[in-house]
Amino acid sequence: MPAVNRSGSSTSGRSPFVSDGVLATLCYQSRAPKQPNADELSDLLSAARDRNRSLGVTGMLVHEGERFFQWLEGPGEALDGLWKSISHDDRHEDVELLGEGITPARLFSDWDLRFLERSPHINAPEGAEANEGEAAAPEADSVVLARLALNGDEQALAGFVRGLGAAGNDPATLCGTLFEPAAHQLGDWWCEDVCTSFEITSALGRLQSLIRRLDANRPRVRRVEIAGRNILVSPPPHESHLIGATLLGGFFHRAGWSVQAEFPQDDPALMSLVSAHWFDALALTVSDVFTRRDRLAALVKTIKDVRAASRNPKMAVIVGGRVFRASADHDAERVGADVHYQSASQAVGDLDYWLFMNRSGRDGQVPEEDAAPFGPLDIVKLITPALAQRVTGKKPA
Repeated sequence: MPAVNRSGSSTSGRSPFVSDGVLATLCYQSRAPKQPNADELSDLLSAARDRNRSLGVTGMLVHEGERFFQWLEGPGEALDGLWKSISHDDRHEDVELLGEGITPARLFSDWDLRFLERSPHINAPEGAEANEGEAAAPEADSVVLARLALNGDEQALAGFVRGLGAAGNDPATLCGTLFEPAAHQLGDWWCEDVCTSFEITSALGRLQSLIRRLDANRPRVRRVEIAGRNILVSPPPHESHLIGATLLGGFFHRAGWSVQAEFPQDDPALMSLVSAHWFDALALTVSDVFTRRDRLAALVKTIKDVRAASRNPKMAVIVGGRVFRASADHDAERVGADVHYQSASQAVGDLDYWLFMNRSGRDGQVPEEDAAPFGPLDIVKLITPALAQRVTGKKPA
C-alpha cells in the first residue's frame, strides 16, 4: 500500500487515477491535528457535500475522535483532483491511502456524503449524521462493512475495521457488532434483490479471510487446553455459508477447547465422524445470512441421527445461526439440541454453563482409550466470565 507524504503524492510516484471517464473509488484514513467542534464539523460537511454534488461524487465519511475514514466514488478525474486537495489540506495529518481502483457500480448512489459519527466526546451537529435530514441506520458500521465486502476492495475492508480503533482488538465486539450483523445485512439485500447469491458468497469469503487475518495478527497469549473438551464444529449438511463456523471455531479455540472443523456433505458423513471419534460436544452452525426456517425439520433429523451414531452417548449438541436469533420459538429444545447461542461470542459461555449445570465430571462414560483426567483445575477453567454471571447473577468486576 503506498504511503502518502505531505505533498499529496504517493511514494509510487503517480496519482491514484490515470484513466478519465471511468467510475472509480478512493478510500483513505487520516488524523485531524485539531479535533473539530460541532460547528466546524457542520461547515466541513456542508462544503464537502456541495463539492461532491458538483463533481458527481458520492461516498461516506466516518468520524471518531481525531480520526477520519472516507470512501469516495465517482469519475476518475474528479477523484484525482479531490485526492490532491485532501493531501494538501492542513486539517489532515497522517493521510494513508487504503485502496483505490475501478468499480462497476456505486455503493452510495443516494448519498453525496453520508456521515457517521462514532465519537463519544462530540455531539454531531443537527442533521450532520444524515443526508437530507434522514437518520443514519443504528447498525451503520456493519452496513458499511457489508457494502465494502460486496465491493471487493479487501484493502478498504481491512482499513475500515482497523480504523474502528479498540474494537479491532476485541473478538467479541467484532463478532457481535460487525461480522454477524454484516452477514445479516447481506442476506437482507439478497431478499431485496440488491445482490446475487454469487455476490453474497464472494462477500462472505472476503469477511472470512479478514477474520482469519485479524486473528493471526492478534497478540498471542498462552493457551491452556482443557482436558476432556473436544468439540466438532460443523455446518449442517447442505449449509453453504460458513462464516458462523469460522467465528465459532475461533472462540472455542481461544477458550482452550480442542477444535475440529469439518464440512460434511450429508448426514451419513457427519454420523461417520461422530462414530469414529470421541467428541464432548458438537456445534452445528446454521447460516448467519439467512433464517433457514425451512431447514429446521431436517436439522431435527440430523441431530437425532447424530446422537444415535455418536461414540460419546452423552455428547452435548449446541446450535446457532440467524434462525435462533430471529424468533424465540426457535430454541435448542425444539430441534433436539442441548444449547443454542445468540452470538458466536457467547457460545463458549453458554455451553460451559450447560456442562457445568448438567455434568460436573466425566461420569465414567468415556472409553478407556479416550479417557483424560478431569480434575479441580478443569472445573475452575470452566468458570468463564459468562458462566460466573449466570451463577451469581452479577457481571464480573
